[in-house]
Amino acid sequence: MGFFLANVVLVFSQLKILAVILTMATAVYLFYKTKRVYLVDFMCYRPPDAYRVPTSSFIEHIERLGKFNSETVEFQTKVLERSGIGSESYFPTGIHLFPNDQTLNSAVEEVEMVLFSITQKLFSKHKIDPKSIDILITNCSVICPTPSLASMIINKFGLRSNVKSFNLSGMGCSAGLLSVSLAKDLLKVHENSLALILSMESVCSNIYNGKVKSMLLANCLFRMGGAAVLLSNRKRDKRLAKYELKHLVRTHIGAKDSYYKCVIQEPDKEGFTGVNLSKSLKQVAGEALRVNVATLAVLVLPYSEQVKYVLVIVWKKIWPPSRKRGPYIPNFKKAFEHFCIHSGGKSVIETVKEKLKLREKDIEASRMTLYKFGNTSSASTWYSLSYLEAKGRVKRGDRVWQLAFGSGLKCNSAVWKCIKNLDPESSNVWSDWIHRYPVEVPDIIDH
Repeated sequence: MGFFLANVVLVFSQLKILAVILTMATAVYLFYKTKRVYLVDFMCYRPPDAYRVPTSSFIEHIERLGKFNSETVEFQTKVLERSGIGSESYFPTGIHLFPNDQTLNSAVEEVEMVLFSITQKLFSKHKIDPKSIDILITNCSVICPTPSLASMIINKFGLRSNVKSFNLSGMGCSAGLLSVSLAKDLLKVHENSLALILSMESVCSNIYNGKVKSMLLANCLFRMGGAAVLLSNRKRDKRLAKYELKHLVRTHIGAKDSYYKCVIQEPDKEGFTGVNLSKSLKQVAGEALRVNVATLAVLVLPYSEQVKYVLVIVWKKIWPPSRKRGPYIPNFKKAFEHFCIHSGGKSVIETVKEKLKLREKDIEASRMTLYKFGNTSSASTWYSLSYLEAKGRVKRGDRVWQLAFGSGLKCNSAVWKCIKNLDPESSNVWSDWIHRYPVEVPDIIDH
């Protein structure tokens, strides 16, 4: 009997060892089988100089339109002067006209001008046959024509009939990173594929002609712009690619009504439609950031920072008086060399700087993007990354954190690792002006 039991124990031990070996082998197999997502290149839109809108011209234009009374003109003037946006951002044709042209035709003209231009430049730069695109994702929040923006691109460039196309609308300023998330998931399933992402916002469709101050803010912040991003999971593209996607964390706190409604497109009492930016937006964005960072921290921070974070949490539970000191903020500068924060406004950038205890240099790219191009919505983090590349700051091995907020309310993070030596002389949207930046921007004044 004893001999039998000994054999049984031996068999179970062998089975355990075999199970461990199989588990390890499976983990190794999955690790090497997991498809890597490469960022081959990206292109940001630079409008013609004729579309530039100096602050003085904007103020004169809204005065002459006759749609705004003296109070709303004064309010928009103050917002513009304190917005952190300089005099070199751009408006589309329809907003330059007198009176404004906010028709669907004008909005579609804006979309075609931005998306057709950057797509053509990206294709030409890398000698890409449009028929080689396997996945197409377009995003634009406030305009959703029929046929879709994705169909417009397919028609213009003659993409294949079996291209997997997606058009995202109503997703706000974080739609650019949402598109990356969608592309990442699709690239995991479809082998040897190229994914093209096109991100922009229609300014023509964003202009509000009423009197509600929280809705007038959008007039002062949003500007013309867009970005084309080329992703790949093909092994041969690794040598061409600039970056590899390491992590993507999405947070949506819209289950609460107050969070859901803090950025919302709606009509006012007089029937004028606009995007209402709540006074609580800064606080809500901070909450969304806290939730997002809690997940991201585990993925990117060194163990030393993670241990500190856990110890502080435990200590606060044991010693209640310590709770008054506020939460412990991990040092994310130990995880990232570069930060590309959504340039939604000075208050957005300042909130992230304060919450994450960043230095002025860490937010320089975002501040300058806001100053030069305004709020370009879902494309803004790509303008910031272009700024860093033009400055020659991104080196091989560096880690970049793209952080964007969007209506809903959403907070999304993408982490990229630079995998090649970048040429700072390579032409991008900042090339002609980069020597003039950074510039001094007045301190923020809440309004």
